[in-house]
Amino acid sequence: MWSVIWLLGTVSSVFGAAGNGVINFGGFMCPREEKALGGCLKDALNTYIPQLATGVPEFGVPPCEPLLVPSLSVQQSTGPISVTSSYSEVTVRGPSTMRVRDVKVDAKNQKVIAKIFIPELRMKGHYNLAGHLLMIPIEGEGKFSAKYGDINVNVTIVLGRLPRANGKDVLSCKQLDVKFQVGYASVELENLSDSDNDLGVAMNKYLNENWQKLADELQTPMEDALHDFLKPLADHAFATLDADDILLP
Repeated sequence: MWSVIWLLGTVSSVFGAAGNGVINFGGFMCPREEKALGGCLKDALNTYIPQLATGVPEFGVPPCEPLLVPSLSVQQSTGPISVTSSYSEVTVRGPSTMRVRDVKVDAKNQKVIAKIFIPELRMKGHYNLAGHLLMIPIEGEGKFSAKYGDINVNVTIVLGRLPRANGKDVLSCKQLDVKFQVGYASVELENLSDSDNDLGVAMNKYLNENWQKLADELQTPMEDALHDFLKPLADHAFATLDADDILLP
C-alpha cells in the first residue's frame, strides 16, 4: 500500500508538467500523454516496490513490513453460524510483494486510478469471539493467524483544494477510495472453545470451508482500515503543494 503513498507524492509532477513533453519520475522519463504516462508510472512503481519492505528513504517512504491494523470487528450470522468477533494488534506481512497492474491518469478530472495485485497477505494478532455454531455456544480468545491470497485492489484518488492563511490554496486528497477482492483465504483460531476441542476444530473447519463469507464480512472493515491508514498520509503529502501549480483555477 505504500506504493500508493509514493504515487501520491509524485502526482504533482503528473499534473504540473502539462507544458512539458516528458516527466522525470524517479529516474524514469515518462511521456506526458496520459495513456503512455500511466504505463510508465506502472513500470516505475514496480521497479521500486521490492524496496518497500525496508523503506525508500529518498522518497520519504518508511518500511511497510509489517503493516499494522489496530483493530477489526465482524458480526456474522449466516446459516448455522452466528458469531461476533474482534481482532486486535493485527500485523500484516506481504504488502511489499504487490505488483501494479495498471495506472490511469485523468488530468481533466484530477484523478489517479491504480490497479494493484497482491499475491498474499499473512496476518497475526489477537482475537475474541463469541456466538453459536449449530445452536451450540462457542467462544474463544487468543492468538489467530490468517492468509488472504490473489488480492486485486483498486485505489481511486480524487484531488481537491484546501485554503490556507497566505491566500494560496494547497493541494488536498479530496477523496481516497479503496476496494479489493480476495481470491482465497484461510484462518486458524487458537484456544477456540478449549473445553471442547472437537467444537474448536469444527469451528475452524467451518470458517475455512466458508472462507468467502468470512472474507465478505471482513471486506468493509479492512477497506475502512486501509482508508483510515492511507488518508492522513495522503493529506500530509498533498498539503506541501500549491494547488494552482497542479489544478486548473
